[in-house]
Amino acid sequence: MEGSIAEQDRKAGRIVAVSGSRIVALLDEPVAPQDGSGATASHFDIQMGGIVKILMSDSIVFGMIGGLTIPLPSDEEEIDEMRFVELDLMGECPDNGPAGIGPFRRGVSELPSLSQDVFRTNQEDLARVYAAAHEQSVRIGTVHQDRSLPAFAVTDELLGKHFAVLGTTGSGKSCAVAVILRSILTQYPNGHVVLLDIHNEYPQSFGNRAECLHPGTLEVPYWLLNFEELEEVVLGQEKDDRETMAAILKEVVLWAKQEFAEDPEEAERLTVDTPVPYRLGDATRRVNDAVGRLDKTRETLPYLRLKERFNALLADPRYSFMFPGLSIEDKMAEILSQLFRIPVNGKPITIVDLSGVPSEILNVVVSVLSRLTFEFALWSDRGMPVLLVCEEAHRYAPREIGLGFEPTKRALARIAKEGRKYGVSLCVVSQRPSELALDILSQCNTILALRMSNQKDQEFVEATLSESSVGLLDCLPSLGNAEAIAVGEGVSVPVRLRFNELPEEHRPRSGTASFSSAWSDDIDDPDFLHNVLNRWRNQHR
Repeated sequence: MEGSIAEQDRKAGRIVAVSGSRIVALLDEPVAPQDGSGATASHFDIQMGGIVKILMSDSIVFGMIGGLTIPLPSDEEEIDEMRFVELDLMGECPDNGPAGIGPFRRGVSELPSLSQDVFRTNQEDLARVYAAAHEQSVRIGTVHQDRSLPAFAVTDELLGKHFAVLGTTGSGKSCAVAVILRSILTQYPNGHVVLLDIHNEYPQSFGNRAECLHPGTLEVPYWLLNFEELEEVVLGQEKDDRETMAAILKEVVLWAKQEFAEDPEEAERLTVDTPVPYRLGDATRRVNDAVGRLDKTRETLPYLRLKERFNALLADPRYSFMFPGLSIEDKMAEILSQLFRIPVNGKPITIVDLSGVPSEILNVVVSVLSRLTFEFALWSDRGMPVLLVCEEAHRYAPREIGLGFEPTKRALARIAKEGRKYGVSLCVVSQRPSELALDILSQCNTILALRMSNQKDQEFVEATLSESSVGLLDCLPSLGNAEAIAVGEGVSVPVRLRFNELPEEHRPRSGTASFSSAWSDDIDDPDFLHNVLNRWRNQHR
């Protein structure tokens, strides 16, 4: 193999340093190409993120370019300069003799030595490296080095070990998420995906293949909340007598659950966190009874404030998806069926539109949905794996303690740390990874990083990756829209790729408002303000 004339003509240089999986090669002078064009090859076809190969006795070893250096640059163009290239070894293709070259595999069985030749790769080489790992792969884009080559994601590795889609606003993050999910669900139409959509962007990306829930159709009844979540909803920012009110709330809720239970033995087993129905009217009646037994006005204040909060939540139409009224029935099976698509019935994805949820309880709703997803996977004994997609995850799982609702972060962190054991996968989507809880992002074994100009965000992403992938991330600030660096278990090798282009009708509704277009003409619709106020007051977008 080393004596191949065709390969020698594509020689790029020779190895001058070896340190573990890091190789340094000295580039040769340009040589004339073999295509008969008469053009001269250039050192600059060796570029960051490019791939070169080293021919071993029984394999072809591939390395990714992670650095280019001219240690002693010259002021004169004619003078030759030493040019060095730093390589990170990626893997190898075994040479099976007469049977030909085998498929690419990660890891290197034999390390190259000093003075060995380094060769440029051709399209056939790149096709071997970037080929689909096996039949459980889906195409999500094309390889940057050669747009005729498809880029694949390994489905089980991508979903089974969590993944993150990161990038600044306007880099194509939402489209990337839509491309990935559409590719997976096209190949696996009986999937189960729950997408938490903060800005109501995704319904048009999936059309009639999605079950779209908004506060008018979403059901998260108060009795599904555990006590921490219920306390956050009922007491909110209440500070005066909060501990006293929390103790009263816990007592009356447990009593109401026991009162609603038909079986006395079942009532004895109930806790304040058990997800069983109860009447809020029973809890209010218990509060009234306590007030009647107290003489001092000061002692009754916490009870009266708690009763006022109950009444306010029941009267506020924004909370109707959580406090539906007087009629109470056990609809937990129907709620889970709708949320997790059981059966799928041609709609493998549930899009939960959270844009109309009151901002003060958004984190609570995310906490409930995340917790339900994990507990459903836990008690179904891996019978139905679920993917939970969290858009703008930094909003409800911030890094700093005290900025978010801690149970939400705990619920997501539990999925990140334990989810793969029970068949629940997490997709984290964020434009500010440096503000995202580290114990969540660090568990994502595949990172798809789009353009990222903030230095702090870049450093944060680099800290979560292996050393061999860091060189590629130097390209982050210069990536174009819909371009990404993909590294981790979900791709066969680290790759710079361009996501498949979505048709206009399937793109998420996340584009920036066009000021130049909107400000070109005056608004002459007499019903414009009336329609705005109607949607505003009815909390319906």
